[in-house]
Amino acid sequence: MTTNRCRNRRAVLSFSRALHAEWLRLRRSSLIALHAALSLALGLAAGLYFAMTPWNSLLGYDAFVQLLGAGAPLLAGIACGLAIDVEREAGEYANLLGQPSRRCALAAKGMMLLMLGALPCLCAIALFVGVMAAAGRPLPDPAAIAASFIGVVAGSIVLYALLIAAALAWGRNAAIGLGALGFMCALASLGGLGNGLVTGTLSAALAPFFLMAVPFVWPTRLASLAVELFIAKTGAIPGAVEAFDALLHNAYISVSLCLVGTVAIVGALLAGANRFEGAHRINE
Repeated sequence: MTTNRCRNRRAVLSFSRALHAEWLRLRRSSLIALHAALSLALGLAAGLYFAMTPWNSLLGYDAFVQLLGAGAPLLAGIACGLAIDVEREAGEYANLLGQPSRRCALAAKGMMLLMLGALPCLCAIALFVGVMAAAGRPLPDPAAIAASFIGVVAGSIVLYALLIAAALAWGRNAAIGLGALGFMCALASLGGLGNGLVTGTLSAALAPFFLMAVPFVWPTRLASLAVELFIAKTGAIPGAVEAFDALLHNAYISVSLCLVGTVAIVGALLAGANRFEGAHRINE
């Protein structure tokens, strides 16, 4: 028992040190400026647009979080690709693969990049909500807004694991390309960007079931379901109440698949961390 406690304590200490080291490297990175600029531009632009146009503001918020969730794979691909490329240039991944515990190093890298993506997402939502509230436009209740943010972040966990692995195995461009493919897949899963806004329907209730198992769609799907469940429950748009059961059923399936898939995929990648052997030189 004492041996296990000591081992667990060392693992926690190793992870905390790796996380601190990641922060020290990341705070000088241009990725922070990129994420900040995107959150400011997207939150303000979308908020001003929906504040000044006659679109239904609840469906407007739904379309906004769909965009955030759909963009998560692309942003994660860019962040992971560039971050891993910096590690390659700095010493052929020595800061990752040369550590006593590769699992701690890779987990810390993924955690820091996830946090880097989550904070701008929160800022973009706060800006959008602030602009809409100032204009007196109706919005989902705070619980639904919080749930939509949690949905984007929770659905993105597996993306960072997969895209870090892709960047290590095949390079920066592969991670960015895979993220772009995920962006298109996420948009298609809900019938296209703003589909529900234009048609006046709750598009998360109509999404094909086979796409629920695709990790790239989890951020946009979970975020949209949180908003549309609120709309259906309150009957804010015509015909919304009838879609509540379908949305709830889809939410149970989507959350279950995301939970099981995230644990399985992240666990498998961490378990196979020692398979990333040696330097992988890529001329890009």
